[in-house]
Parts: sequence; structure tokens; C-alpha cells
Amino acid sequence: MPGLDSVGQSKVPPRFHSTSCNICYYYSVNLILAGTGDEMLKGGKQMGILARMAAGAILAAVSFTPVSAQDVTLTLGHVAPPNTSYQAAAERFAAELSELSGGTMSVNIVPGAALGGLSELWAQTRSSALDLHLIDIGGVIAMKEGRPFLVTWAPFLFKDQAHFHRFTESDLFDELMGGLEESTGIKYLGYVGDRPPRIVTTADTPVAKPDDLKGLKIRTPQHPFVIAAFEAWGASSAPIGAAELLIALKTGVVDGQDNGVTDFIGGGYAEANKHLTPINYILSGLGVWMSPAKWAEMSEEQRGWLMQAATRAGIEGKKLHEAEVAAAFNQLDALGVTVTEPDIDAFRAAIEPWIKGTDGKAWPAGQYDLINSL
Repeated sequence: MPGLDSVGQSKVPPRFHSTSCNICYYYSVNLILAGTGDEMLKGGKQMGILARMAAGAILAAVSFTPVSAQDVTLTLGHVAPPNTSYQAAAERFAAELSELSGGTMSVNIVPGAALGGLSELWAQTRSSALDLHLIDIGGVIAMKEGRPFLVTWAPFLFKDQAHFHRFTESDLFDELMGGLEESTGIKYLGYVGDRPPRIVTTADTPVAKPDDLKGLKIRTPQHPFVIAAFEAWGASSAPIGAAELLIALKTGVVDGQDNGVTDFIGGGYAEANKHLTPINYILSGLGVWMSPAKWAEMSEEQRGWLMQAATRAGIEGKKLHEAEVAAAFNQLDALGVTVTEPDIDAFRAAIEPWIKGTDGKAWPAGQYDLINSL
């Protein structure tokens, strides 16, 4: 992930504070940065007592920071470092909310898992200790009530980003999200931006087909579906936190990593990995959720602003997405990174038995085909 120095600490300079949205940035050492945007099931377990104390202190600070000429100040937490698609989406949402509310509602954004890993942020949102949580749509699976969304992590479920959009705009998505809202009390405000497709990079090995991954150790998110995919393709999976990933790549602890191209560049991983293959096997996007108590406090007008802000942020994010991914790929040559086009059919064929064997177990029978045909 972006902005990590040789000891795994953030080296991203603070960004200016916009007059349209009151944004607070917090940078912390490895212990606090243990959770990342990719570690869907792991982040919460990595936070120790010290991290929880620090998170509590930060929450207290942002909750009681006076903001002049603002009627409502909301705290939004997310697990990704700055200079990622997460942060950009959070900033768009905050700016839209400020504009819609005439400056009466502002958002303090706390990035980098400074308030806790994924599980902590969901727990804080459910208990209303945290006002807003921004995360990958698939991140809801960290809650047991979110397990119906497991299928969204299945490889090659979506053909392209437009296909993913059709899913998020479908009756099935509304049904699944409605069930999550009912069972948890958390309010889904909307889709706020796209994420780049997942690619694989390696230090020395061009990867065109699954056989090229055999014997390699690839850092993946701690998600059973992603691990299963790389094992089916012949690699072994190594779950390593974002704070340690660059060092792990440089020292050869792992041979490569799985991520989006913008995060690959932002994290400085091109220093150690010189081959990139756009497998694009998982496509996703970001949503924002509000705590039950905070949603209950909002007036009908404020609720309308919140929902509209999410919608506007998502529309703008969709417009920017293709250009941002293209710009990232255009930087690769200057970074000395070679792009190898994959044999997608070979990758699909290798994971197909696992998909068929998982259907009806990890998700309802036929759900993969239903979504795949949208």
C-alpha cells in the first residue's frame, strides 16, 4: 500500500485541509497500521491492547474537536493508507456532503486503520462509537451477517467494472444489503467509488499462464477465496501486512503480491517487483455505512444529504476510475515494470473446479451463475 518507508511507517506528507470538508489525517506506527484494505478477515485480530488504547484516544479527540460554523461533525474511519482509492472516495463523499448541507455537515477522515482493523471498525460502527465506515463492498463479510456477500470474492465473477455496477444496482444486491441492514442496524448510504482490478506482480518471473506461478510465494489478502485461487494456479499464499510488504518484497520473503495497479505504484512495490500481469480476476468497489445511533439522530433532510453525497461521490468516482487506472499503467514503463498479458482462459480453467465445488456451500447454489449472467 502507498507511502511506507523502509521501516514500514507512513512517509506520505500531510495533505492540505480543504475548506469544503474538515479532514483530519493521522499517521501511526506499525502496530496501528496492522490492518489494511486487503486484509478482510485478519485486521481485527492484529490489534493489541496498545492499539486499542490509541484508537480510543483518537476517537475521543475527533469526537470532541470543535468545528466552527458546523452543526454536525462526523468521524469516518477506513483501513487503507492515504493516496489510495479509499481515501479519494472518502474525500469525495466529505466534499459532497459539505456542499449539499451548505457547510452544516463535515467529515473527519481517519485513514490507515488508526482506529483499528476491519473487525474493530465494524464493531465500532455497530455500537455507534464510530459514525461512518468506508470499505470495499466485500468487506461486509467480516461480520457474520455479511456472509451472503462471500460470493463477490469468487474469481472471475464479474466480466468488467460495468458488470460490477449492474450487480450493485440490482434487486439481488438490494435484497442482500437490506438483510444486512435489518440484522445489524447499520445504514448503507451508498456506493462511493470503484477499485482497480486485482493484478499480480513478481520480482523476476513474467506470468502469462498459471504454470508460471508454480513454486512462487505470493502475498495475498487473508481471504480463503483468494488463497484458493493462487493455490489452484500453483503458487503458495503468504499473508503479510501492508506495513511489512515492501520490506518482504525487497528481502525476498515473498516473490510477488496481489493488489490493484494504483496501490502497486502508490506503495512503492515497483522497487522490488518488475513484472506485472493484469489477471483482473476480482473486481469491486467501495461503500460507506453509518452507525445505527447516528442515523437515528439525523433529520430527514440530513439523511437525504448523506444518501445524495454517497450517490454523487460514486458517480464522480466512476468517471475518474478508467482514467486513473490508465494513468497508473502509463507509469509502469518509467518504473521499469514489464507488463505481461495473461492467458485468461487458462486462469479461468484452472479455478473452475474450485468454483463448481464451492457453489452451494460458501454461497447459495446457482448464485454465482446468476450474478455472472447479469
